[in-house]
Amino acid sequence: MSESKLSRGINDLFSGLPPLKKWRHGLILTAVILQIISSSFMHIHADTLPSSFGALDWYHIVVGLGLLLLVPVFMGILLKRRTCRVLYPWLAGSFNVIKEDIHTLQTLTLPPFRSAGLAACVEGLGLLALLLAALSGTLWFIGMRQGSSEAADLLNLHKNLIGLIETYIYGHGGFALLHFITPGGVSPNNRCSTSTARYSREKTSNL
Repeated sequence: MSESKLSRGINDLFSGLPPLKKWRHGLILTAVILQIISSSFMHIHADTLPSSFGALDWYHIVVGLGLLLLVPVFMGILLKRRTCRVLYPWLAGSFNVIKEDIHTLQTLTLPPFRSAGLAACVEGLGLLALLLAALSGTLWFIGMRQGSSEAADLLNLHKNLIGLIETYIYGHGGFALLHFITPGGVSPNNRCSTSTARYSREKTSNL
């Protein structure tokens, strides 16, 4: 995998977005990645006192509080354009498109991004995990400051949700880039070539 192909894949993925949307996506994505990286170097436990927090700990807390304000706005804008049925079809008991995409994966072909499909569902779950992570982190901080007995449980929940977000970023982002940085995705017969262009068009037009 050459660096040029990776760069081209990232540029193509966001090429259909207006500048404001690119900045909005880039801001949240950068903040989340930095949160994940910073959390790897933090050593906060249920019995850690605020007086023991270092600069990195406070950075993580402040950015997390900021994400709690940004993420609901981001999700609101996204759901206004795409509705809950696109990202959360399972809420209405709709699994037909998801089953079709899973069947497509079983044939070693990457399914395109489409309404109520597997990729859209994974994106919706990732955004939900991000919102819950920001919320649980904020509730932990408030509970910790007030000496609440629930603070330890909220901290554990927050850490588990971070793991889900990491999985989402690696999985969803990896499959998206796979459409662009390989000639035929995971298909040995280039069966992804037609779905790649369709993925790009549908993904960027709906963001």
